Amino acid sequence: MTSKPGTWASKFRCAILGVWFACGDQNSFWIHLPVAAAVIAMGAWLSVSPVEWAVLILAIGGVLTAELLNSSIELLVSVLHPQHHPRIGQALDVAAGAVLVMSLAAVAVGLIVLLPPLCGRLFGV
Repeated sequence: MTSKPGTWASKFRCAILGVWFACGDQNSFWIHLPVAAAVIAMGAWLSVSPVEWAVLILAIGGVLTAELLNSSIELLVSVLHPQHHPRIGQALDVAAGAVLVMSLAAVAVGLIVLLPPLCGRLFGV
């Protein structure tokens, strides 16, 4: 947070700055963005239903949120305890594991939602 938020506008500004920072500084976060864009483009091309859109958006949001939380933990640890400690390493591994679990769930959602209409488009199935 660049300044102490007082109003909703300043809180929103801090949140936007946090996402912007993650986009520029966190390679792991940046990698998820083109995948999210590809999923959105595929959903548009396949004309998925509103419910399917909701599920896809929640999956994308879950992955990005998990990555933001993981990045914030990594940043805090690097400042508060820069020396290696096994328990801190375990905490970082658990946070990374949360990103992995959410990412795998999002892949499953993407396959369930997008694969049937994609096969229909490509193979007439």
